[in-house]
This record gives sequence, C-alpha cells and structure tokens, in this order.
Amino acid sequence: MIEEPPFDLLCPGRRPTGIGPVLVPAEETGGPDWNGFAHLLGRIADTRLLPGVNVEVAGIVQPDPKVRAEVVATTGAALGDSTFVAGVRAEPGDDGGLDPAQLAGEVQAAARAGAVPLLLPSPVLDALAVDELLGLVAWAGDWCDRLLVTEGAWEIEMFGALLAVEHCIGVIHRSRRRTFEWDRIRLRDETRPDFQIFSANDRAVDQIMFGADHCLDLAAVVPDLIESRDDAWEAEDIAALERQDALQALASIVSRDPVDGTGHALARVLHARGWLAHDRILGVTTRRPPSDDELIRTALHRLEP
Repeated sequence: MIEEPPFDLLCPGRRPTGIGPVLVPAEETGGPDWNGFAHLLGRIADTRLLPGVNVEVAGIVQPDPKVRAEVVATTGAALGDSTFVAGVRAEPGDDGGLDPAQLAGEVQAAARAGAVPLLLPSPVLDALAVDELLGLVAWAGDWCDRLLVTEGAWEIEMFGALLAVEHCIGVIHRSRRRTFEWDRIRLRDETRPDFQIFSANDRAVDQIMFGADHCLDLAAVVPDLIESRDDAWEAEDIAALERQDALQALASIVSRDPVDGTGHALARVLHARGWLAHDRILGVTTRRPPSDDELIRTALHRLEP
C-alpha cells in the first residue's frame, strides 16, 4: 500500500510548462548538421514548449565547449526575444577542480542569448560537498537572474535548501522515481508554489497530473503531440488520458534498457516522422536494431490523427 497516496496532488486543468530538448544532428563527417538543427529547433519553437539546448538528452553529452557555445548563439539568434533553456556545464580547471571563471562565462553567455541557464551534472560538481554545491548555486546569482538546476536523487533537505535560493526558479528532476517527485511537489506547494519541478521521467509521462512540469527526452521528437496532451489536460478533456497512454507506449520503446541506445531511437523517430533525413545525432554511438522501426511506426500511428 502507498503510505501517502498522491491523489491530493491531482490537478486537472493545470497547464504544465514543458521543455522540448533540441537534438543536434550530425553530418556524415561527424560534425554538427546545422541545417538539421535549425529544422528541429523550429519544430519545437512552433509549440508552446520552451526549446532546450545542451540539456543532455538521453545521457548525450556535448563535450566540446565550442559546439555548446555555437548551439546557444545560434538558438538565441533564431528565437529573438523568445525564452529558451540552455544547459551549462562545469569543466575542470588546470588543477582538476572547479574552474569558476569558465562556468561563470558559460552562464553569462547563455543569459545574454536570452536563455535560462540550466546547471548540468558533471564530475566536477559531483566532487563538491553539499554545502559547496549550494554555495555555487547561490553564487550563480551574480551571473544570471534565473537559474535551473539538474537534480538527481538528492536528499529532500538539499531540495528544500534550493527553494530558499531566490534566483533558482526550478529543477529538472532525473531520479525517475515517482515518490521522490511527489515528495518534492508537496514541499514545493507548501513552501514556494512558483518553483518549477520539471519531471524528466520518461517512464512516467503522466507526472503532470500530479503538479509536475516536464522535460522529457520524448519531447525532442514529438513536441507537437505532447503539446496536444497538455492542451487536453488544461481543458479537462478525457482525451488527455488516451493521449498520455499513447505517449507512454512510445516512450517505453524509445527509453527502454539499455538506455545508451535511446539517442539513436530518438533519431529513428525523427526519421520516421520525416523531420530528419538521416538517423545521426551528435554524440550518439550506440545504435538500436532495425526491428525498432516497425515498433516506432506502430506507436506513432496510435498517436497521430
């Protein structure tokens, strides 16, 4: 039996905020396919989801700071005054520890481009003690007005401390644990209702029903269909539940174990939809079998009108 049933969190009619990750396709030579990137950016910008760049979809890491910087600059120029989310990553300095100047520069560049910076996990940050990480998040207020933080399975006390940091406006929660998310939503509702908890749980795409916002890997490939689900939930339309079931079916194909094949599966969905002329994504090396294509087509047929 669930000790604390989440039924008190159900919120029909609440419009969730969604982040739609923008994948960076790759040329045959291995470099970024900027035309493909622009097309995918436009697809997400055409919805009510916030485009998210450099957000490490499906564990894909963009290790080259120059590529990350060009992605942010290209997105800012394309979107004009529209807000987007841009991941920022702490890189090691000459001593192997945190390089504050590098991180500050990346945060400031994202903010200047019109993005809300998203602090990504990295080995450098993993080496920090809890109080040091909290201090870094607080210090980031000198670099930007708004900040998002990627959260894993932290202790609830750490999450509670983030709620007290005014310029930290939300977290991308990646534990894939429903109960962890519910505990945070309850604490958020009691303490700081405007704080946003973006569920990145592709194994439970229905978390919006309980007061979460969303940043799903799946939104990189079906942002329009997720927007349709969000519209139905806001309208208190029973169709939201059927749409959710169909989204979960596709997510279960794309995000199944082993998870290092998720990036290629996302590319195959884009190819099946005609949104990408190939199935190459920058940073993806593990490929899924051709048999996935029929599963993907079946799931898409269930979703698309």
